[in-house]
Amino acid sequence: MKITNSKLNLWPVAGRLFSFFAAGLFFCDTGFAAEKFIFDEVHSIPQFEFSHLGVTTQTGRFDVAKGAIYIDFAAHKGSVYYEIDASSLNMGYGTETPESAGYRLFNVSVFPTIKFKSGKLVFNSKNEITAAVGKLTLLGVSKPLTVTVSNFKCAPNPVTKRKTCACDVRATLMRTDFGMIQYIPGISDLIIINVPVEAYRSQ
Repeated sequence: MKITNSKLNLWPVAGRLFSFFAAGLFFCDTGFAAEKFIFDEVHSIPQFEFSHLGVTTQTGRFDVAKGAIYIDFAAHKGSVYYEIDASSLNMGYGTETPESAGYRLFNVSVFPTIKFKSGKLVFNSKNEITAAVGKLTLLGVSKPLTVTVSNFKCAPNPVTKRKTCACDVRATLMRTDFGMIQYIPGISDLIIINVPVEAYRSQ
């Protein structure tokens, strides 16, 4: 969410892939009566995991992401926009550099952002969001992606007192669908994206 001999640490690949999410999310206003929630950039960092050499599960993250979500609870509608700064890839050694394999793998100089957009939120009978149906754009390629949402809840933040909605977002994707084919099978094609989300209502 690097690659030199044993450092071929397929981390980068997973990194951007996910982008995720994933991931923060900046919702687009679709005309319905909705509340706007801005992602807390400190507590909504996208993370990803992948299989390394078929023996371990490795993880990485992107340190910079932003976005927003519009939610109309009465109408069960909403939208999301989430943008990740690809240059903020961190595989545990600090932010990647233009010389690192991960940075090159994601072609950051050409594709500096990873984006997820959704115009369809799925609600359950308890008025909780359970999924978002949208598109992920990675390496300039846009593909459909549905993310699952768990532990959704809204309440006043005990510190700021502002209404805050929080949840855990998860998605899976095949990186080759986006043209990221290097280092397979050393770094798995399957990428799992996890994004903890805390978003506060815009005032």
